Amino acid sequence: MSRLGEVAIVARKAIKYGSIGLVVLMIGRIVLNASVAYWKKLHPPPPPPPDVKWGKLPKLIFPQKDQPTLKYILETRTGGLPSKMDTQFKVYFMPIRKPNLLAYDSSKAVANRLDFIEEPKKLSETDYRWDTAFPVASSLTMNVITGAFVMDRKWQDDPTYATPNLIYSDAKAVDRTKNILSRLELLPEDVKDGDFTRSYLRAENGQLVSAPSGSQAHFIRVNLYRTPVEEVEVVNPRSDKGLISAILAMQREDDKQFIYLDYSYFPVDLENSAVYPLITPAEAWQRMQTGAGFIANIKPGVESTTVREVYLGYYDSDIPQQFLQPVYVFEGDEEFIGYVPAIADAWVE
Repeated sequence: MSRLGEVAIVARKAIKYGSIGLVVLMIGRIVLNASVAYWKKLHPPPPPPPDVKWGKLPKLIFPQKDQPTLKYILETRTGGLPSKMDTQFKVYFMPIRKPNLLAYDSSKAVANRLDFIEEPKKLSETDYRWDTAFPVASSLTMNVITGAFVMDRKWQDDPTYATPNLIYSDAKAVDRTKNILSRLELLPEDVKDGDFTRSYLRAENGQLVSAPSGSQAHFIRVNLYRTPVEEVEVVNPRSDKGLISAILAMQREDDKQFIYLDYSYFPVDLENSAVYPLITPAEAWQRMQTGAGFIANIKPGVESTTVREVYLGYYDSDIPQQFLQPVYVFEGDEEFIGYVPAIADAWVE
């Protein structure tokens, strides 16, 4: 064999084994990177310690109402409490409006847009009530500092409300509610894009009761809710009522459509947050069992419930509170919903 032939054979072998080696190196690098990524996923670096920059937080204030004594059974999909939950959580600042010279004028402007044009009656240093007799006797009670208000029309005084002449679809009822809020300049973006619920109501002996369907209803209730905060669900004091709630009559006349409007929305500053440590799910569960939690909903007369879901959410109060804080949410049978404040005791006063 000639010298040239030997060189060609060596060159071919070098190319062959070099290519194999390059492929092995490439595959090895991919495997190594995947292994490192998998190890990091299983062993993530610990989060930075909570900054607790606001010091101790005020206790969450839940509605004052009778709380039933319940027996609890825990039957989640995993058979127990969640094993992996956050040990710390963001808390957001909620700016509270301060008394100022323009507060009354702003409230009066809202009242006028709702066709309450008479001078109001002063109920307290912060609360005023406007009254009107058109289209039926109606009142608007407002806190001129916080902007929270309730408008209530005595539909019972007009028998035509018991004869619907308009059927609302869900979308139309929600649109009508958002339209009136836009006209009042009271439709925030985190509600505009948020979830909603609706329920049908009918008149019975001067009271509003549940109706089985739209065809048998005289009214429709619309509840509007805040969008999740960083993908964390926001929960309310009542499961059947949003912080913005409206009842619309199934009437064509515009001035007769809204018989009730309850507005208790307070803004959240999503650019201003701090991180706080949490109690454990076991501590929260023990407090729920011993009556230290808040029962937001349960069927009347129920004495026990089986809890199926446990998760963290933000509690959206219907009264002004300075911070949007997390709670443990317990959901279960018999329409049960309960909350336990989640911030560690050392950081609550």
